[in-house]
Amino acid sequence: MGNQFNISDFVANEAERLVVAFRQKLVSHSGEFGRAREEIVREFLRQQLPKRFAVSTGFVIDVHGSVSQQADIVVYDAQECPVFASAGGVSFFPCEGVVCAGQVKSRINSKQEYHAALANLQSIKSLDRSASGSNVTLRTGDPIEQHKDHLDQIFTFVFVIEHCLKERALMLALLEHLGNNERFLWPNITYVFDKYFATLGCHGGICPNPMDAFGMSVVKDVPNSELLLWFCRLVTQAVVATNVATFSYHSYMQGNKPRPWRCHTFRDAPVTGPLPDHLTEIPVPDWWQPNAKVPDDAWPEE
Repeated sequence: MGNQFNISDFVANEAERLVVAFRQKLVSHSGEFGRAREEIVREFLRQQLPKRFAVSTGFVIDVHGSVSQQADIVVYDAQECPVFASAGGVSFFPCEGVVCAGQVKSRINSKQEYHAALANLQSIKSLDRSASGSNVTLRTGDPIEQHKDHLDQIFTFVFVIEHCLKERALMLALLEHLGNNERFLWPNITYVFDKYFATLGCHGGICPNPMDAFGMSVVKDVPNSELLLWFCRLVTQAVVATNVATFSYHSYMQGNKPRPWRCHTFRDAPVTGPLPDHLTEIPVPDWWQPNAKVPDDAWPEE
């Protein structure tokens, strides 16, 4: 039998390569590493994800005009999600097409720093992907219900590279954050380079789904490339499974502005011929009928 291709082995090798790349950056000038750390993670994700998903950085927005804090990692469906880029190079991504977001930190030395990273992710998860209930999923046509369904929620993670709180301190800080927020706002993963991997736990074991979680899970005491492989598996599975919602250019561009139009009937216009069949089946106001008196409130005030 000929050679076989093993995806797990391939990704594990890529994970080991990324481990080496991080270590190389860590011994270089700290300023250089500070500028490059997010791009290393972005490039790794680009290599693992289907091509319809793009990986970038910027701000996530919703139809109400709410804007998240800036995210180091934004994963979005490039086939469905428009990107609004400003002249200064800052990008804004409608939350309907964003499926994953992450914060990459060199160090987390305190509970306050960890909570700040989680607050950043929460500013993304709290955006209204349902557009007040009008959006549906492109996959099934079902309503987007991010408060109930984990597949309607943007998947989020913290990626710590150089130094972090010890496992117990971080888990206690995470538990405090979970206790203060609704489940649909919970982060999904915290990966600490060369140390451990923290997520949630369900009846089936490790499970980043907050809606079914009954506890927290930790993976440790394994090679760092294996930890990174766990991270890769869960993120890529989530990106592919997370629902992308319908997007309305009209809703985003109209915003909260009053509708500028007014309607004029064909009552006195020189329109000849019968109405199209599809219009004859639609009920219209009585005052649209020929020779009817138009009520005073039919037009908006000037």
